Amino acid sequence: MPDIYDVAIVGYGPAGEVAAATLGAAGHRVVVFERHRELYPLPRMVTFDGEACRTVQATGSSVDKALSTAVRLDACHFGDAAAEPLLSIDWSGSQCGFPAHSSIFQPDVEAVVREKVDTMPDVEVNRGTEVFGLTQHDDFVELTVRPKKSTDPAEQRTVRARYVIGADGTGSFVREAAGITMRDYGLHERWLNFDMNKLGDLPERFDRLIMIMDPKRPHMYMPLGTTRQRFEIRLHDHEDEAAMYDPQVAWDFLREEHGLGEQHMSICRQVVYHFYTRVAERWRTGRVFIAGDAAHTMTPYMGQGGCSAIRDGRNIGWKLSLVLSGAAGEDLLDAYQAEREPHVSAIVFASDALSRLVNIVDEDEAAQRNHAMRNNLSPPPPPFPKLEHGVLHREPDGSIAAVTGSLSPQGRLRKGEVEGRGDDLLGHGFQLISRHAPQLTAAQLHTLEAIGCSIAVLEDPADPNAVTDLDGVYSRFLKDHHADAYITRPDWYVFGVAPDSGLPSLVDELAARLHLNNERQPA
Repeated sequence: MPDIYDVAIVGYGPAGEVAAATLGAAGHRVVVFERHRELYPLPRMVTFDGEACRTVQATGSSVDKALSTAVRLDACHFGDAAAEPLLSIDWSGSQCGFPAHSSIFQPDVEAVVREKVDTMPDVEVNRGTEVFGLTQHDDFVELTVRPKKSTDPAEQRTVRARYVIGADGTGSFVREAAGITMRDYGLHERWLNFDMNKLGDLPERFDRLIMIMDPKRPHMYMPLGTTRQRFEIRLHDHEDEAAMYDPQVAWDFLREEHGLGEQHMSICRQVVYHFYTRVAERWRTGRVFIAGDAAHTMTPYMGQGGCSAIRDGRNIGWKLSLVLSGAAGEDLLDAYQAEREPHVSAIVFASDALSRLVNIVDEDEAAQRNHAMRNNLSPPPPPFPKLEHGVLHREPDGSIAAVTGSLSPQGRLRKGEVEGRGDDLLGHGFQLISRHAPQLTAAQLHTLEAIGCSIAVLEDPADPNAVTDLDGVYSRFLKDHHADAYITRPDWYVFGVAPDSGLPSLVDELAARLHLNNERQPA
């Protein structure tokens, strides 16, 4: 059989980058095919949550470099035509050791992940290459690739991989070739986006993120990191999309609506976006998986499109890594869709509901909406989802506790003479955080070793795994949840919490839910 890769990744945006970095860091042989020759130099996603920051910390060369121009976002406002907020969603606080929400410049974030991947000897990235053939076999997938726009058969080549991840966007070739269909929920919007380079300070009101629900033309603005500003306007059905690329359209709107002109900003990018509410029926067919926009598309009102793609890449990345290493059986891979589809669907549908709220263009209906929102007659937005399925601890009655499936904290630790963010000291895989030295059998300790789980002991300075919880973040988490220990997954979700006496059974359950191979366990 010709040489074979462990994983082929088609598409090198946020989902593909994170998957490549996750698998490459574990030493798996990865090949990436990206049809664009260079990193796209302009922003697309702009809102970034703390969870996504933590993943970039794990998969990038420097999260601080990635966030060097980021701006903290404390709220997402939905205002009336006069930009008076009718609903403000609280985005303040911290998450995973970072601001809960930030505005970022996407090329800065992608650059540090790609920089890290470029140092990985087992990852091969092919830019300017398109995939046009996919055939599944019992033990591998065969891809046919060629240079972008090439018609010369001599430039084609065939590549084999044990698994394929299609992270190739809304028009995914991989999804189509695998016979996966998208469920379309009937929403389609066109919005004109113009990102601007700031030539100086703008009035303070532009420091916030606000959707202005003007029935004459819904629009929005927000900071795009420290040096740029984003504006978007809804296109009416009768408007010609091609005409929207005329820079004068942007300048006319900015002058009429905001009193801004070329003395304040220059145009960085001007583009029309099409928004849809869609989720794939299947996320896996045999050895082929899909991720990111290939698996789901959403309106931008939750600020979660890019963050969701990053979750996909990390989730399938760590699961494939365990299977490829021989630690876990292939049944673990079924948990990918079981975990990710319900989670992202909740976000997709919440964003869909906000879209239908924002995009009311009938004056009377808009007035009724505003009255209901001012007087708290409308139901509040649903809470942000946590994981409810898959590799999670179950209570004796089969239920999932409130803390299980939530995001685990990250604080600052000291280990020996080294201080830093917790994950940088403990590693970016499974973590067992315990007040006391874990009382586990040799087999249970071997289980943790097999999955690369680090151990941190908070209250026993003589233990070899002792750490100092510099800000009390980990200790507070355990106290708040009446626990002595917890296990967190490589995508930062809490597998489960336990008292000291319950920790051995928690480790045993983790092994079972990961489908760990018995032959990797000692007798």
